[in-house]
Amino acid sequence: MPKKAVVIYLLLALLGAAIFIYFTFPRTKDEIPKSNNQRPFPSAPEPGGVPVPENIPHPDTPKLPPGPKLRVMAWASPGESKELETEADAFQIETGRAVSLTIESDPATYRHDLPQAIASATPPDVCLISARDFSGLDPSADLAAVTPSPDTTPRSIEAFTVGGEIRAVPDEFSVDLLFYNSSYFDQAGIGYPDRHWTWDILESISRALASLKLSDPSGQPIYSLEIPVNFDFWNVLCAQAGHPALDLNVWHLADTTAHDSQVRALDFFHNYFQELTVAAPPPKPDEIPGHYFAQQRSALLIAPSDLAANFPKVQYGMTVLPEDMARATIACVNGWAVLTKSTQPDAARALALYLSAQPVHAGWTTVQKPPDSDTSAALCQEALGQALLPRIESGAAPLVKTLDHQINVFARTTGVTSESFYAQIQAQFRKISDSGSDASASSEPTWLKPNPRIQAAPQLRGP
Repeated sequence: MPKKAVVIYLLLALLGAAIFIYFTFPRTKDEIPKSNNQRPFPSAPEPGGVPVPENIPHPDTPKLPPGPKLRVMAWASPGESKELETEADAFQIETGRAVSLTIESDPATYRHDLPQAIASATPPDVCLISARDFSGLDPSADLAAVTPSPDTTPRSIEAFTVGGEIRAVPDEFSVDLLFYNSSYFDQAGIGYPDRHWTWDILESISRALASLKLSDPSGQPIYSLEIPVNFDFWNVLCAQAGHPALDLNVWHLADTTAHDSQVRALDFFHNYFQELTVAAPPPKPDEIPGHYFAQQRSALLIAPSDLAANFPKVQYGMTVLPEDMARATIACVNGWAVLTKSTQPDAARALALYLSAQPVHAGWTTVQKPPDSDTSAALCQEALGQALLPRIESGAAPLVKTLDHQINVFARTTGVTSESFYAQIQAQFRKISDSGSDASASSEPTWLKPNPRIQAAPQLRGP
């Protein structure tokens, strides 16, 4: 074949290929098909047998200019870590910026390691923090100002507002609620707890349940009520009686107008553990209530809402805490913060906002406003609007730890009045306020010793 004919043949072949491609594939951005799922669905199910779909893309997430990986630190369980990895992958697909995760297994380890990571040569750009103590960081110095989503619940934003600046994007929260075992209420013929309950109603119902002397199949007694006995719950009771002990970073232990409210809150513990004898044995300091309720050995429980994620198959319902002179509860709020040391703050802010779209931890509730409905998320949002948000700064941490211990012992001790114990609390607070010294559990008054009889009593006071 002549060379000229070969050239013409090749040119015609190239022209045909170009025409085929032109009419077969999208030619502009607008013609590219849209998809809610940017990666194929997993071909094999997870170990539990259920495939895990991709997270829904965030349509407002901007594309980011090329740059190094964004470094993120957080605490999470292995299962929760997988969810974070999925979120990080989805962020990279949507923005073009890769994410490197460092995940600790528990908050205590994380709180210890985070400052060291920040001081290293490669500090994180974004980190998960708790509003209770900002995970040991100084928000004014360590954290950059951020802007949460407009759909974020206002009270959760307050948790991270310092000096008029928002220092973290709220992500998730947990609030104390009243849980109830519906089967025991059915058995007793008593209506379920709801918003109309006061503490007086709770007392009456607790006594009624105790009078029935319910027991589980093994013959163990069913307690009427399981409650926390620590500083946080005392603080809630103080707020409900008119004056909290602490909200955000403002203490009220020295307020003369708060005396009656705070002593009234101590009377609550004395009443339930010394007089009514309807409560389950108090948990140890730093121990979360729920042990008896999870074993179906208590009819009522006051505990953080995220605890429900760890309940076995218990038939339960939940509602807001009973009301005193006002309604209040306590909340823990976590959020994503941008470090001032980040060399790419704009990209880090975009990532923090992206990660805040869904909770990190199982059982926690998103800070995004839910649709109006009768759901657990809506109930938790309602409680959050009434919640205390105590901010435990480093200088106050020893006092709170001491009060956790002493209030727990007070609930189990006979012969100590609320007034005398409250005088000791105020004395410790004044000592710290005046001198800046730390209080510790070793400073426990000699008279504040638990009564062994109460700890080991084989009636409704103990197993």
